Amino acid sequence: MNTYYNEITKKPEAAADGKILYKIPFGAYTGNGDVGIVFDDDENGFFIHISKCDFWKFSTGAHNDGGIKTVGSIRFSNIDLSEYNVKQYFDKGLFNCTFCDTQIEIFVAPENLIYIEVKAPDNGKYPELDIEMPDTCGSRNFVFNDLGIKWCLRKFDGREVERESAVAVCLKRLDTVRKDGIKRVRFCVSVVTNFDDKEYVSRGIDMVSHCDYDRDKMKTEKKWKEFFSKSAVCIPDKEIEKRYNASLYLLACCMGNKEFPPGLFGNFITDDFFPWAGDYHMNYNFEAPYYGVFTSNHPELFDGYMSPVNDMSEKGKAFAKLFGCKGIAFPVNFGPKALDLYSQTDCKEHGILFLGQKSHSAYCAVIPIRHWYATYNKEYARNNYYEYIVEVARFWQDFLVKEKGKYYIKNDACHEIPYYRGEKFNYFTHKGQIEAVNNIMSLGLVRLLFKGVIDMSQELGLNTDNIPVWKEILDNLSDFPICCKRGKKCFRYSKKGLRWRNDNTVGLQHIYPASQIGLSSDKKLLKIAKNTYFINDRRLDDNGSNSYLLAGARIGVDPSFLIEGIKQNINEFGLDNMMFKHHGGGIEHLAMIPSTINEMLMQSHEKVIRLFPCWDKSQNASFCNLRADGAFLVSSAIEKGSIAFLKIKSLMGRQCSVECDSVSRITVADTGKKIKFKKDGNIVTFKTNSDTEYILI
Repeated sequence: MNTYYNEITKKPEAAADGKILYKIPFGAYTGNGDVGIVFDDDENGFFIHISKCDFWKFSTGAHNDGGIKTVGSIRFSNIDLSEYNVKQYFDKGLFNCTFCDTQIEIFVAPENLIYIEVKAPDNGKYPELDIEMPDTCGSRNFVFNDLGIKWCLRKFDGREVERESAVAVCLKRLDTVRKDGIKRVRFCVSVVTNFDDKEYVSRGIDMVSHCDYDRDKMKTEKKWKEFFSKSAVCIPDKEIEKRYNASLYLLACCMGNKEFPPGLFGNFITDDFFPWAGDYHMNYNFEAPYYGVFTSNHPELFDGYMSPVNDMSEKGKAFAKLFGCKGIAFPVNFGPKALDLYSQTDCKEHGILFLGQKSHSAYCAVIPIRHWYATYNKEYARNNYYEYIVEVARFWQDFLVKEKGKYYIKNDACHEIPYYRGEKFNYFTHKGQIEAVNNIMSLGLVRLLFKGVIDMSQELGLNTDNIPVWKEILDNLSDFPICCKRGKKCFRYSKKGLRWRNDNTVGLQHIYPASQIGLSSDKKLLKIAKNTYFINDRRLDDNGSNSYLLAGARIGVDPSFLIEGIKQNINEFGLDNMMFKHHGGGIEHLAMIPSTINEMLMQSHEKVIRLFPCWDKSQNASFCNLRADGAFLVSSAIEKGSIAFLKIKSLMGRQCSVECDSVSRITVADTGKKIKFKKDGNIVTFKTNSDTEYILI
C-alpha cells in the first residue's frame, strides 16, 4: 500500500437536510503552505475554493466581521460529476482527477501559482474556467480582462478596518493541444496579496505571464519529495500510516507563510463566516497543530509561529499591567498583526476576553520551548522567541503568590468561563473557577516555562542574574493537586475550586503538552497519572483527543489502547480527504496521529532517548530521522521483539543518552571509529560531535 497516496471516489457532502454539518472541508484539499484550494460542488457544478493565509479583514472587536476571509473560487463549466475520482499524491503535491470523460490535473506551485490541466473530448462542450469572488463582509471587488489575462481584485479598506488587505487573482490560458479527438488546455492562476507585494496586481499579472507549467510541476514534486525525505515511519497498520503522512502533508499545506501562520482553520477557508473568525486561539488551538512537527523532524514548519505572537507582545505587556504584573499576558484570542478580536465591552475582565484564564501566554510558550529543546539553535532562539519567553516568565514571577515557602497560582481558571460577560452573568455560579487556586494545567505550563527560560538563559549567557530567582520559584512551585475519585487517587483540576470535569483533557495537560510527567517520573506519580487517565476515556473528545492519546504514550499506557483510540477517531471523525471533522477547530486534530505515533516509537523529553517506549513489541516497526530533544536524529527498527539497528545523528554536538540494553559498541558511521561511552543500568551516555552520525550496536 502506498501510504503517500489517497483516492476519493465520491463527491464531497457537507450538508444534510440543507444544513451545513461542519466548516471543515469535505472535498479534496491541497496547498503550498500559503495558498490553499478545496474541491467543492453545488447546483451549478464543480468549483475550487481559493484561500490564502494572509487574507484577513482587519476590523476589530470580538463580534464584528473581522477575521480570515476566502479569496474566491475557480468555477468549471461542462463537467459531469456522476463519475467521481480524485487521486491525491502527497509526495508530489498533485491531484489527478477523472470526472466521466474529463481528466484534470491540479497542483499548487511554491510560487503561489495554481496550475490546471484539462483533457476532454473536443466536442463543443469543452470545460471552461472562470474566477468568482464573493462580495460579502463589505469587500470591494473589481474585474478586468487584458491581453488574454483575467484578473480579479478583492479588497477590504476604508475607515472600518485598521489596515487594508487586498488580493489579486489572475487567470491565464497557457496553451491548447488537440490529438485524437481530445483537447488538452493548461491554465495558470496566480494569487497575490498586498502583504506579498505593494504592487500586487502587477506582480500577479507578471507571474502568469512568465509561468512554466512543466518547470513548476517538477519544482512542486521536488519540494514534496524533499519534505517527506526528512523523516518516515513504517508501522503494520497501513491505514494509520497513510493518515500519519496525510496529516503531515495537510499541516505543511498551510504552514508556509512566515508572517501569517495558520489560524484555527488553516488556509482552507471556503466562505467569510468561519467560527471564531478563524483566529489564533491561545488556550491550545493555536499550539496543537505544532505538537508533532519537531519529533517528525519538520522544525521549519515552526518558522511562522512567532510572528503574530511577537506582534502582539506590546499589547500583552499592557494586559499584564491590568493584573498588576510586568511581562506579557494574552487574551484568549487575537489575529495577525495584533488584530483585536478580543474586545467585548460587557466582559467583566477589563472588557477583554481572558475568559477567566491567565495561562494563555504560558501555553503559547510551549511550542517555542519545544523548538528550543529539539534544535538548540541559539541564534534562532535569540532572534525569534527568547525575549518572549523571558517576558512571560516575568509575568508569572509577579503573578505567583508565595505563602509559607510555596508558590501558588490564584484566580486563574483552568477551563474557559464562557459566560464571564454580560448583564446576566452570575459570579457565584462560577466562583470556584474565578477564585481557583493551583489549577493543574497552569501549574504544568508554568513548570515548563521556568525550566525552559532557565535552560535558554544558561545556554545563551543572558539574564543570568534572574536565573537564581527563577530556580527558587521552580523549586518551590506547588505540587499538582490530588483527590480521590472512584476509590483511586487522581489529579484534581485545582486545589481549591473546580475539582473535576467529565469532558476535555485540561486535567491531563500537565502531562502533555507541558511534559511534566513521563516514564522517568516517580512511580507513585505515574500511578496517579494513569488513574486520572482512565477515569474518563477521552479518546473521542472533540477538543482533547489530540492531546489525550499523546499523554497516554507519555505515561506508558497499553499501546493497543492508543492504537484503538486512533482507529476510533478515524472511524468517527475521519473524512475521505484525510481531514478530521471535530468541532474544536480545523487543523488541530491533524497533529493527533503523527504526534501519538512518534511518541509511541521514540521519546526523549526527559533527556533520555527511549526506543519503542509505548509500542507492542510483538509488532515490527521502524522509523527514520525522528528528532529527539538535544537535536538528535534517531533511526531504528524493532523486529521480533528486539532492536534491529540504531543510528543517531548529532546535529549540535551535545551529550547523548539512550536507553537500550543491546548497546555494546558505538562507532562513527563514516569512519568506523569506536566511541567511548558510559553505561548506567540500561542507559548509555556518550559525547558527540556536531553533524555526525553514530551507529549503536
